[in-house]
Amino acid sequence: MIGFGAAYALALLGCTIGPFLAVVVSSFRSGSPAAGVGLFLTYAAGMGLVVGTAAMTLALARSTLVGRARRLAAVSNRAGGATIMPAGAYVAYYGWYELRVFDGGDPIIAAALHVQGGLSDGIDRLGTAALAAAFAAMVLIAVLAGRRGRRIRSRTPTTATAAPPRQAD
Repeated sequence: MIGFGAAYALALLGCTIGPFLAVVVSSFRSGSPAAGVGLFLTYAAGMGLVVGTAAMTLALARSTLVGRARRLAAVSNRAGGATIMPAGAYVAYYGWYELRVFDGGDPIIAAALHVQGGLSDGIDRLGTAALAAAFAAMVLIAVLAGRRGRRIRSRTPTTATAAPPRQAD
């Protein structure tokens, strides 16, 4: 388990170090040190919550749930790949763009920066309370959908195997 945890932490670090450094370092530059420490602790709590929830879910899950999750892994891996491929292509394109042109005249980069700015401004306008409410609503929807799925499965009749009918001679 310790080896698994260490490997998971290293893999997670590779995925999250960029956003982590961008968010925390920029907060230390622009705000007070207390704001930077607060943002660091918030980021750490969020990551700990996600990783801890995933670990506890896996540890407490029944074997049937793990089996279902394994069956879904093929679909989720493909969906993840379909999501990561365009993101990776964009990151590669952006790196190429930065190496060749520094004047900001590229239409793809300009469009992406416009979308990113709009999303960032929208999230900033919503505020913490609205984001917390949206997250709580998503959790509530997931819980209700899980309960509904369990009720539907419990109402589905199971088919018993009966002996085949006898034929008259």
